[in-house]
Amino acid sequence: MAEAFKLIQNNYFNIFEQLTPEEYRLARRRIIECIMSTDMANHNKVLGDIKSKIETFDIKNGKNLERIVFKDNVEKTFENQQSVLNMIIHSADISNPAKPSQIQKTWVDLIFIEFFKQGDLERSQGLPITLLCDRNTTNIDKSQIGFMNFVVIPTFDTLITLFPELSLYMEIMKTNLKKYEELSKLGSK
Repeated sequence: MAEAFKLIQNNYFNIFEQLTPEEYRLARRRIIECIMSTDMANHNKVLGDIKSKIETFDIKNGKNLERIVFKDNVEKTFENQQSVLNMIIHSADISNPAKPSQIQKTWVDLIFIEFFKQGDLERSQGLPITLLCDRNTTNIDKSQIGFMNFVVIPTFDTLITLFPELSLYMEIMKTNLKKYEELSKLGSK
């Protein structure tokens, strides 16, 4: 993140050069918060934050979404808008299960190549192996079932409350989940 902001100090890359110092600070703050929302350590905060706003502003099926923005309080407006942006960016970051099956499977394979390389390195250095990074004990099918059921589906359920037109992705996810459940049953026999 710091490197990106260093790059834009070069006039050739400075997409913010027309902004006032205050506008630049606001844009920088938004970008940093959006990037931080992709850290899975912040998952519960991002989800809890937007769920609280959904309840506070009585948002249902995309209705009353405009209530999330207060026109009389600039800081509250920023916070509310940022919560929505964080939710969108976080959802996009974990959206692999909402992609068509072959694309989703390709990315899962690539992710686990990376995870297992990390686990192999940790093993070779005598370090504890990070969750999902041990090629000898990790069941990819079951890990995807857990990821979808406990992380992605609840996140998308919440996102769909804001933007119901995204419900088609839930159908794709349910199809992918069903495939992993079938594979998991075959693997446990």
